[in-house]
Amino acid sequence: MKYFLFIFLIFDLARAQVGTIEGYVFDSEIRSPLSAVNVFIPNTSFGAATDESGYFIIKNVTTGSYNVVASIIGYQKFTKTEINVNSGRSTRIQFDLAPTVIKLDNEITVTSGYFDRDATQPVSSKQLSLREIRMSPGSAEDIFRIIQTMPGVATAGSRNASLIVRGGMPDENKTLLDNIEIYNPLHFSRQGESMGIISIIDPALLKNVEFLTGGFPARYGDKMSSVFEMTLKEGSRSGFNKDINLNLSGLSAYLDGPVTEKSSLVLSARRGYFDLLTSMMNKPVLPRYWDAVGKMTYYPIKNHKISIVGFYYQDDVEKTGVFTDAQHEMSWKFKHVKRNDQGSALGLNWQYLFSNKGYLLTTFSWTRNSWTSTAGNDLDPALKGEDITEDKSEIKSKLTYQVTKNMTLESGVYLKYLNSNYYTWMTADTTRTGYILPRFTVNYYPPKTFKSGGYLLSTLRMLSRLSLNTGIRYDYYDLCSEGKWSPRMGLSYQLDHQTTFNIAAGYFYQTPAPYQMAQHPDNSGLRSSYSLHYIAGVEHLILEDTKLSVEVFFKDINNAFVFSDTTNRIHNHGSGYAKGLEIYLQKKLSHRISSSLAYTYSLARRRENDSLPLTSFEFDQPHNLTALASYKLTRNWQIGIKFLYATGLPYTPVVGTRNQGDKWYIVEGEKYSARYPDFHKLDIRIDRNFHFTNWSFKIYLDVWNVYNRDNILLYTFDPQENGVIKTTTATDFPLLPILGMSAQF
Repeated sequence: MKYFLFIFLIFDLARAQVGTIEGYVFDSEIRSPLSAVNVFIPNTSFGAATDESGYFIIKNVTTGSYNVVASIIGYQKFTKTEINVNSGRSTRIQFDLAPTVIKLDNEITVTSGYFDRDATQPVSSKQLSLREIRMSPGSAEDIFRIIQTMPGVATAGSRNASLIVRGGMPDENKTLLDNIEIYNPLHFSRQGESMGIISIIDPALLKNVEFLTGGFPARYGDKMSSVFEMTLKEGSRSGFNKDINLNLSGLSAYLDGPVTEKSSLVLSARRGYFDLLTSMMNKPVLPRYWDAVGKMTYYPIKNHKISIVGFYYQDDVEKTGVFTDAQHEMSWKFKHVKRNDQGSALGLNWQYLFSNKGYLLTTFSWTRNSWTSTAGNDLDPALKGEDITEDKSEIKSKLTYQVTKNMTLESGVYLKYLNSNYYTWMTADTTRTGYILPRFTVNYYPPKTFKSGGYLLSTLRMLSRLSLNTGIRYDYYDLCSEGKWSPRMGLSYQLDHQTTFNIAAGYFYQTPAPYQMAQHPDNSGLRSSYSLHYIAGVEHLILEDTKLSVEVFFKDINNAFVFSDTTNRIHNHGSGYAKGLEIYLQKKLSHRISSSLAYTYSLARRRENDSLPLTSFEFDQPHNLTALASYKLTRNWQIGIKFLYATGLPYTPVVGTRNQGDKWYIVEGEKYSARYPDFHKLDIRIDRNFHFTNWSFKIYLDVWNVYNRDNILLYTFDPQENGVIKTTTATDFPLLPILGMSAQF
């Protein structure tokens, strides 16, 4: 700690300089640029007006952190908080202003200028700014760990960044990056697994994110639980920005700036260092990963914008010398493990503003994911393994048109081609319960297939206070010869300029994934699972910068996929429900303070077929509470704190042992009838910014689990030679100080 403070003192001699704020202002509904918008920093002389393309630039701004406001008659004023201005750099922001339509006493009432609101998503929507992403305690600036603090999201511990939303599985969440679907957004995660460690997206690239936990509009399909949409920023028009970052996620380099007069580029590359740490600690596990993400934006002619987006990631894991159980040589633990995962994507977005009332967005994308692994012992290092490749090519297009001032229509179509190849094998083995697994080999090379469909979505504002959203979606999956209709609706009623009541309902289908169908020939008969969402809530603006949201939800789950770990068969006979109450109190940054309180009470119940009783689902977590607060001590010092409490997740207990063939095996109790101890921890983060003549430097200390709580994540039960059960406990991170640094040029 004393060395950390010494670094702070050394850099405290830095001098404050100036930087630039630039960006665009658009109409949030029809994406048209807004001219003559007043963009300014309150209580200062800094400001500018947008030109005909919606562009503005504010020069010679003293380094520091500011709120920036965009205002024009006919639109709701909006404030972006914590915009950091660094020495010699351009900070790029974008405003999407919503038209003002609410009239009370014949006067236009401007609602909150701090909170985004999507007219097509009246419920279960949360937005995060770059500042909220990069300053959150206990996250190491990882976007998925920050999303885990949102209401409706269960926690599985700091070692797991996967999203578990309203009683759903991690693979029930759709992730989009600039309108391109990402099928594996986390390092060291595979389809069908609940484990993922770090996002493949560097947060420095993000302009904003939106997280929809239910009742999402008809433009989104093929997922049952949530939608997580990330938008990449565009490169600066006025000069180049360069970053070097070092934190828990690794060492990364970032670049953005103009390429030509009409184009710009943003690019990030990152290399993890987990393998270096484990090697220095003389551990047998060597995890390595790399990722790179980039975006080029081009404005060829007026009203046209083209962007090219791409990413690549690679994960490598090697384990050697892992001990094995003497009685069950093959089971559970292997001496040699190798694993290589790769993913890549390339997409093109073309946006055409064909009139001042509408625009067309067309996306072409290609993605590939591959997973290869082997595991074994000294005699045979490949006793089990897999070699899997999935390719997807897609074209989709959506048209948004403002029919009247109070009515907007959106329609879209898509066509997606899929090509999958699976080769998996495993030698004979015996489970801990004594079930004999025969040797098997699966070769699954289905013919190239496709998915297609379309949707229609309307937003109608009625009686000044009432807004109605209706949508219908159709999806067809050729491999299953199955087509499904998904009607959805949402309604908002604005009681006054502070309080809004919202409801939503709809059908949400999810097709079987190729990895599910590949595990057994009988799985080729799988059909889509689906859920019905019912959501009601109220939003109340306590102050201009403080909002309270309360929602109740119910998900009726049918045709759920049920997997047998002994036969590899999957069937559609599962059903259940998830219901709950969510409370979210959020204060945006003003007067040096920002904070939030998220509480969720929920129940998730499942059964494997209709003849069985409902039991706790593996991700059932009745109570989940997260409290966050940050305070700007000075212009360059900031402190943040996060407290998390959650009910322990269910597990299947062991009630005894039995002897079979002179070997002991465990006897399991009722499935998911026991719970791990409750989970709670405190995280604290301290930030310090330094500004030099032409560059700036940030250093932070993020301390996880301050009071060193032993949060239990997993029990492993192993029968010994005398039939006594040996219980091994896996815990979350202990007290863990994380030092992060960022140099910006």
